[in-house]
Amino acid sequence: MFRSPTRATLPLALVMAGALTLAAAASAANAPTRRAAPAVRTGLESLEKQVQEFTLANGLRFLVVERHQAPVFSFFTVVNSGSANDAVGTTGIAHMMEHMAFKGTSQVGTTDYAAEKPLIAAEERAWEALLAERRKGAKADSARLASLEKAFADAQAASVRYVASNEFTQIVEQAGGQGVNAFTAEDITAYFYSLPSNRLEMWAALFSGAMVDPVFREFYKERDVVYEERRMRVESSPIGRLFYEFITTSFNAHPYGFGGIGYPSDLKTFSRTQGEEFFRRNYVAKNMTIALVGDVTLAEVKRLAEKYFGAISDAPAPPPLDTVEPKQIAERRVVIEDKAQPIVLVGWHIPAASDPSYAAYEAAADLLGGGRWSRLYKALVKDKKMAVQVGTGTGNPGERYPNLFTLFIVPASGQDPEKVEQEAYAVIEDVLGAHPFTQDELNGYKVRVRAQKIGSVEDNGELAGELAQAQALYGDWRDFFREQERVQSLRVEDLTGVLRESLVRSNRTVAMIKAPAATAAATPEGGR
Repeated sequence: MFRSPTRATLPLALVMAGALTLAAAASAANAPTRRAAPAVRTGLESLEKQVQEFTLANGLRFLVVERHQAPVFSFFTVVNSGSANDAVGTTGIAHMMEHMAFKGTSQVGTTDYAAEKPLIAAEERAWEALLAERRKGAKADSARLASLEKAFADAQAASVRYVASNEFTQIVEQAGGQGVNAFTAEDITAYFYSLPSNRLEMWAALFSGAMVDPVFREFYKERDVVYEERRMRVESSPIGRLFYEFITTSFNAHPYGFGGIGYPSDLKTFSRTQGEEFFRRNYVAKNMTIALVGDVTLAEVKRLAEKYFGAISDAPAPPPLDTVEPKQIAERRVVIEDKAQPIVLVGWHIPAASDPSYAAYEAAADLLGGGRWSRLYKALVKDKKMAVQVGTGTGNPGERYPNLFTLFIVPASGQDPEKVEQEAYAVIEDVLGAHPFTQDELNGYKVRVRAQKIGSVEDNGELAGELAQAQALYGDWRDFFREQERVQSLRVEDLTGVLRESLVRSNRTVAMIKAPAATAAATPEGGR
């Protein structure tokens, strides 16, 4: 996803992708590809003045940056709800919205909606009847179950009779659009692509339709796709299983512990009706932000926004989650014995990204394990050759609520992962004791952040993503620029202070893959 370089210095998703490569896992996810518009080198200070904004009567906020160097524009829409907004019984349903987004409307994606609509309704009735019988468990009538299963299969087959597959995407691509994509994170769901600037009204008409008049066609087919996706990425992947156990063990109360993709039983039971209810509750104007960057004008964007997006529901945005993860009082450990590549994951609870101390956590993550310059890399990979990959990061699995400062290690061949884990703790202790971070190290981080920040705004799509996410997650797009000020004001003692407070044994969860052993070894007692 598009994230500021100092937000989640080493996003766990990227770390896991690296581990998947090392482990030769077939389920590694590919990052979305986009054609970048010609680079526009703009100072951050002057760029902030170029951001224009307006809000429709229904509460939908638009951010616009005019760049007329090339006849293209990119948009990035953020819905301020993600997997953390799932509920018990419907985990994974936020992710389903991503799968439904480009299925179309009553006008797009169908050859005859008047004929299709009753078939979709019949499919829903068939599913509800089948689920009701299944819920009887051992008391279910086997003959009736078989009959209902056949009726549902028949209704599914009938419901797709009038589907014009992929018509939404085809319309965009035939108009010169590129990078049609979406993602679901714990805090948000995002939709984005780029188009020639003379297709601005087509974009407004088409995309607003998906927000105003969505038709959840092929819902159960896509639900099965998500179930299979989970099976491949979690149950069939040692590293995916490790990550899932790590997150679900780290969070006992907060919905971050749902694991994002959904529980298998929920992915087999939630309905289209429940999906539509989630959409109506979360896909409201006050819960969305749309950013456009490129060859557009504020006046034209505003005219089209009022014409097409004014029909989005003006219902209140859903409230923030009230559940707070209780303070962890003892170390938690998960050990998966497998012949797969050994991996070590350690997570310590830290505040939400809105907390004033968060910039210090991000900087500390960079200096501890953010790259070849970091303490952990030099100690474990370069000097002692105990690991082939190491990283630390914040913002896992989300950022809006208190999250994890994460340590990730791929031990070198023949190395005991528990010994590598202990060596990592020794490096952290050294930073907090005899050899704290230096001012030169911190200055290097500040230079990297500014360079990365400038680089992230050169591409239209990336800038749109940065602005929309800052508005959605932090309540003000200007936070994207204020972040730079927070970084530049950091002191070395700020970094060691937050590490000393949070990186303690009682606050951590450890998960690892290690080779099967004939007898269980005692858990090492070292580390803070």
